[in-house]
Order: sequence, then structure tokens, then C-alpha cells
Amino acid sequence: MFGARGSVGAIAVIVRPLSETRGLRSLTTSLIVPSSSVPHPARPPPSSDVPTPGAPLPRKVWLIVALLFCTGFLNYLDRQTLSILKATLKSVFDFDDSGYSTLIAAFMVPYIIMYVVGGRIVDRFGSRLSMTVFIASWSVANALGGLAQSLGQLGGARALLGAAEAGTFPAFQRAIISWVPSERRAFAMSLVAPSTTLGAVAAPPLIAALTLHLSWRGAFILPGVLGLLLALAWWFADRGAPAEAEIRESGAASFGEVLRERRLWGVVAARGLSDPVWYFHLFWIPGYLQERLGLSLAQLGAVGWIPTVTASVICIAAAHLTDQRVARGRDPISSRLLFFYSGAVLAPIGALTTLAPNLAVALLLITIVTVACQLWFFGTGPLLADMLPARINASAFGVIGAFGASTGLILNFAAGPIIEQLGYAVVFGGLALLHPIAALVLWLSIVADRRRTADRGEPQAVG
Repeated sequence: MFGARGSVGAIAVIVRPLSETRGLRSLTTSLIVPSSSVPHPARPPPSSDVPTPGAPLPRKVWLIVALLFCTGFLNYLDRQTLSILKATLKSVFDFDDSGYSTLIAAFMVPYIIMYVVGGRIVDRFGSRLSMTVFIASWSVANALGGLAQSLGQLGGARALLGAAEAGTFPAFQRAIISWVPSERRAFAMSLVAPSTTLGAVAAPPLIAALTLHLSWRGAFILPGVLGLLLALAWWFADRGAPAEAEIRESGAASFGEVLRERRLWGVVAARGLSDPVWYFHLFWIPGYLQERLGLSLAQLGAVGWIPTVTASVICIAAAHLTDQRVARGRDPISSRLLFFYSGAVLAPIGALTTLAPNLAVALLLITIVTVACQLWFFGTGPLLADMLPARINASAFGVIGAFGASTGLILNFAAGPIIEQLGYAVVFGGLALLHPIAALVLWLSIVADRRRTADRGEPQAVG
């Protein structure tokens, strides 16, 4: 190696005087800079963990995606433990449905608050530390639920569980932005998003099996121990993210800066309008199928997974298509908005649910509305990643999640009296309008605003 470099140096010295003549100038250039034989000393080799456009994602990125999937799965598994063991716990702690409502509130209130606070924590400390703390905290909380000796202790454990679980989702957003390039983010997010659905679907048989073999306390404690191992794995895996240094150098934004981002509030308003559709389906559709179509609990378990799993598969395909559009040079924001427009077209068919003549038709209609809801959930992360600065993404995601959960809870409080007095048809009919209205809000706040900005000649900031 040394001899080769010395030879090139000698050629450079000998040819330099000759290069002053016009005829030998091109020969000199070809002798002096043979790029294949003289590596540039100032250019370090690229890291194997840094994705390049058009190249396959590195193994490290797939590891991050796999760990995020496990995190979402365990998140919803732990969340569902209380509802699955409701009958058992009512006999152990001697509480009624009012006491159960108190346990739900103990989870949901800190969950909504920590959606916002958790986003701020993630923007400040990054995904590595914050995700590790969130996973470890909710795992400890779940295990403490298994050690509870009173309803108050169980409520305290659920409160800690809700607070820690909420922060996980803004951390998902930060991790994907830090590790995955823009043209692959929607697909990566779509692979992670079904983890919560599968966690909810798998929870009943898994929790039942743990209870039968280990007692109800073991059904809380064992997943908690697994969560601590997952937190440890995340701490060691989430190191050296390609975009993390750049995000940190830009500095953490103040919460006031987040709230002043007008494009965020368009998404907040749209999700606030549309999220109640999903929360209604989540809490009321199982009862509707049992009460109106006569399904037994076993029959419900046999078909209840169909809408959410089908929606997950469709959304993964949709995410891949939008990523392809971005990779071909199409506008990222316009490409991500296709998620929302597609959902707005599908959602109104839910108004026909009460007219379904049989279970197959009812499941088809419910599945279509579930696809619409999931398209909006799947699309939010990629849209924020492309539209807003990376340093405020987690906070923005937290604000959206908190607002959507709040409006979802408000609707569910109102749904009971409306159904009792007017029936399901009125509720389904009203919900069918929400996604189209929300899509109009989104179009006015993003697309129309971008056009006005372009007409004024102002620069359009893109994250």
C-alpha cells in the first residue's frame, strides 16, 4: 500500500510541470486522480446502520422495528388483563360495576394526561431513555397489580400503568423518525401498528392460560417480568440512531412552540372528530354483536379478530404504496393524506350496520369502518414525520393522542343514553358523518393552507 501511494506521488511531481502545457493537461488529470486506486482519506466508510435511499434497511433497523412490535404487543396485553379478569377480581376484591368504572378511570385519566407529558419527555430525552423508562414503569405497575391486596392498591397500580403506557406511543414516533428514512417510514410504522391489535386479540387466551396455570396474580406478574427484560433489550438496541444526533443538535422545542404550530391543530381537530368512531367500535361493537345478533361469548371470540386483523393487512399494503409514491419523488404530505381521504370515503358505510340482515354482512360493514379508522391511525405518524420538525414530533403526537382519547371518552359517556332512548341506528348514522367532516377539516388546514402559502411566496417548512 505504501509503495503504491509513493508511486502516485512521484507521478504527480513529474507530471506537474508538463501539465502547464495545454496538450498534456488531460493526461495529467487521468494520471493524478485514479479514483479506483487512491481512496479519499477524509471520507469514512458509511455505517452499516445508516439506511441509504433505495437500499434494503439494515439489520439494526429491523431489530428496532421488531422490538417496537413486541413493545406494542405487550402494552395492550397488560392493558387488557383487568378486563379479562374482571369477574375473578370482582369476587376477590368485592367490588361492583361502579368500582370497575373507578378502575377504568384510574387508568384513563393519567393515560390522557401522560400522552401530552410523555411526548414532551420523548422530545427532551429521545427514544432510548424514555422508552426504557416507560416500558420498565408499566411492567412494574402490572406486576404490582398482581401483588395488590385491596381495590385501592389495584387502582394505584392501574394509574401507574396508564401513565407509563401512554408515553410509549410518542416514543414509537421518535424511534421510527430516528432510524427509518422518510421513504420507508409509513411501511415501518404500518408494521409496528398492528402489534397493539394483535396484543388485544391474543390477550384473552394468554391471560386465561396464565390464570389457569399460575393463578390470577401470575397473570399480572409474569408479563411484568417479561416487560422488564424487554426494557433492557431496548436500552442496548436503541444506540447510534442515524438521525438522533441531528435532532438533538436542533434542540428541544418549548411547549409553546409546539402549540403555535398551526398545521398541528388541523390534525388535532380532525382526529378529535374522527377518533370517537374507533372508540365506539372498540367499546360497543362486541356488545352489539351479542345483544342484536345473538352471538355467544365463544362465537364472538371466533370472529371478533376479523375486522382488526383485516384492517391491519390492508393498512400495511396502503403504507407500502404511499412510501413508493414518496420514493418516486411525489410530494410526501400529499401522499400521506391519501390515508385520510381513503378512510373518509369508506367510513360512511357504517350507517348501514343496523340494516345488516345477518352476521356476515354485519362483519363486512364493521370491517370496512375498522379499515377507515385504522387508515387514519396509520397515516398520522408518517404525516407528522413529513410535515413537522422532528424535534416536536413526539409532543405533537402526544397532543393528538390525548385529544382523540378525550373526545372518544366523551362520546362513550353520551352513547349509552342515546342508544337507550333512540337506538343504535342514530349513533351509527351520526358516526358515519365524522370522518368526511374531519377530512374536510384536514384539507382546509393543510392543503388549502399550503396553497395560500405558495400563492404568497412564503417558504413551506417540512419536517
